[in-house]
Amino acid sequence: MYVPNYIPEPLEVPGNVTEEPYPLRIHFVRRVAVLYLVSVLITAGICHLHFPHAEFYVPLIAIAVCLVGLDLLRIVMRGKPAEAKVSSLCLPAALVFSAWLLREIQWNGWPIYQALVGPICVFLYVFLSGRDFSFVGCCVLSFISSSVCVAGIAVSSNLDRVHAGFALGFNAIFVIYLVYDFASLLARRRRGEELAAVVDLYRDVFNFFGYAVRMVKHWRKHRIWTSK
Repeated sequence: MYVPNYIPEPLEVPGNVTEEPYPLRIHFVRRVAVLYLVSVLITAGICHLHFPHAEFYVPLIAIAVCLVGLDLLRIVMRGKPAEAKVSSLCLPAALVFSAWLLREIQWNGWPIYQALVGPICVFLYVFLSGRDFSFVGCCVLSFISSSVCVAGIAVSSNLDRVHAGFALGFNAIFVIYLVYDFASLLARRRRGEELAAVVDLYRDVFNFFGYAVRMVKHWRKHRIWTSK
């Protein structure tokens, strides 16, 4: 008797990285980790540029429109080699709008350093783990080390409980999302699409909503959680 999974199968493209030998998979992971950290450092640098001061919702809407547009681009061109190239060309826009949003958060008195601590810890694990790399280990150790760093910075900066709690909570969500999505995109990307994979790590924030729709459709198709 066939018993369907409670969650839908992950999306895959032919010739994805998971089909490659283990050394090539690790090489792909390391290249993506380097490129993503570079993109975060560039975003941090852009934060110091002059941005027009606006209400918080303005940059939030701007980055949301940008990422939704990138999601639609991937849906329309899914599986086509040209999609990775087009997505890569759109990365600068995502970085600028992300920097604008982070700058606005900082202007409103909230800490943003945790947006850099998490990726650095993930990057260090990827390169220090060698052939013993695992996404579970990456998530656990990166979460612990980044949380300790964020807490230490919060204490040394004399942050109050609310702002320190925000920093720790943001870091926890960010690291878990980053590692989970990193693991998932291996089935959606091929060798040579590392830069497009970095774009995925930005735009997949909105995959939560699309995944919820897929989940409901999967349950209805297999009559899961229904009485009939």
